[in-house]
Amino acid sequence: MTFNNSVLLIVKQSPGIDYNDLLTRIAPRYKNPASAKSALARSLKDLVSFGLMKKEGTKFFITDKGFSSMNIEMKDKLVLRLNEEMKHPLTNLEEILRFLVILSQRGNQDKDLLNNAKENASFTIKDIHELQSKIRAQRKHLKKMALLLEQQSLKLKELDFNDSCEYTFDDFFVSRVNLYSKNQKVIVETKDSDVLAKIPEHWKKQAIISVEGENIYLLLQVLASVPSAKAILYLQGLKIILMAGKANCFASHRTLNVFSETKLVDVVKEEQKNISQN
Repeated sequence: MTFNNSVLLIVKQSPGIDYNDLLTRIAPRYKNPASAKSALARSLKDLVSFGLMKKEGTKFFITDKGFSSMNIEMKDKLVLRLNEEMKHPLTNLEEILRFLVILSQRGNQDKDLLNNAKENASFTIKDIHELQSKIRAQRKHLKKMALLLEQQSLKLKELDFNDSCEYTFDDFFVSRVNLYSKNQKVIVETKDSDVLAKIPEHWKKQAIISVEGENIYLLLQVLASVPSAKAILYLQGLKIILMAGKANCFASHRTLNVFSETKLVDVVKEEQKNISQN
């Protein structure tokens, strides 16, 4: 419901309400009194000028035109949406629940709006109960599917199927990769100009960068020095995609476990060792 219709509803529920009381009712919606006063002033000006509300002295009253407008709002923006959503209820449960809460709250406050909703709703309480039953049935089905997926996941782990995980690409991750590489060759593919500008020419071999031994840590440091580095690393059955400060790792399940379970204490020691050497 728009702000104007909210004001109309308040005035309808409290005929003859004055400006200060009206402001008190709408003020909690705003961060500061100035914003509330500004919004209310605009709304009252529009509502009175369009004949949806009238002012008698310091008091405000809703007109027949205003009441009709509010009913149209209720019909078009709420009940008709509910009617449409209830045709395929399981596809948008959150919206249906939100609309039902609004309907019950406003219907409890204003009997005319409730009567309008009764006249135009194409669903009944029975339909709500049937939806509950469908949700319960679906929940049982999803629970069964979750258990089956868990079983298949365990079997794929036994078969050493492909797996993946994500890390933050930071100095700690650099030390983990360096420790895992065991000074064996690391190959990097990148078209990132910021990275390439920092790579020594003798590391470049055609379209790739290839390093081994102590140069691995130096290469990783270069990559880490470019926060937005885009590159793909290959080492010992592991593929690492660097992008937007994240490192997405891909390998067989067992290989990824070896990488992920690299002892953190060893990584810390490696980090300290590299710092002392540099």
